[in-house]
Amino acid sequence: MSKIVFNYGVMNSSKSAQLLMLLHMYKEKGMKPLLIKPSIDDRNGVTTVSSRVGLSAEADLNIQDTLTFSMLSYMFSKRDYNKAILVDEAQFLSPEIVHIIASFARLNDLSVFAYGLAKTFQNELFEGSEAWIEEADTLNEIKTTCSVPGCERKASRNLRLSDGKAIYSGDTIQIGGEESYTGVCAKHWINYPSNL
Repeated sequence: MSKIVFNYGVMNSSKSAQLLMLLHMYKEKGMKPLLIKPSIDDRNGVTTVSSRVGLSAEADLNIQDTLTFSMLSYMFSKRDYNKAILVDEAQFLSPEIVHIIASFARLNDLSVFAYGLAKTFQNELFEGSEAWIEEADTLNEIKTTCSVPGCERKASRNLRLSDGKAIYSGDTIQIGGEESYTGVCAKHWINYPSNL
């Protein structure tokens, strides 16, 4: 029986680490899920899924702009993938691709475990994440605390920083470069300490 699960959290909440641990668990049981990654995330190579704690794996399918039922059917018929599809950086997929993955999984009794950010640094839903929320049978928030030292509130926002200063405008999707991102609580998203 298929199920669609969207696991979401802020930056540095261990999303990719949890995906990679799930991949390991499947492999320990002799199963091989299809691991998908969008090509826009090329921080550690176009096909490498990695976490900040040092875990990594090579994606089986790297999606650039398109994905079709026939591409997924080919992947599952040519190789011994079974039971599940795992998606890293799920927020970067287009709504059309999200709907294709979900429909393919339901028609073929596969489970999908998608991991990603829900919101941009401007606190707006990513289009891909909105589609995952629409498709999901289960929404699972991966929780962490605010990255500001001494704050114990739940991190609920992604903050873009440049030279230690909060940025609230600019391109929604920007990977690498001079900017960095961190997860903060709502209070520190509005008023980020300038002395950090």
